[in-house]
Amino acid sequence: MFVAQTAEQAKIRAWLEEQFQPDELRAMEIVTRNAVRIVDRYHDTALVVCRQDGTVEIVSDDAEAC
Repeated sequence: MFVAQTAEQAKIRAWLEEQFQPDELRAMEIVTRNAVRIVDRYHDTALVVCRQDGTVEIVSDDAEAC
């Protein structure tokens, strides 16, 4: 897991811990204060974002972090 530097990243980290088993994710990279790129064990990537209302969701890796 990554070390959260913002409240949004801490929410993302907690959400990832609930959604995925430890061996399901290969890598996590902080992109912005509210977005983290994840790589799963099959090398597929996605962007996980924390919205202004506090909700966390996975969006396409092609999406731009805000």
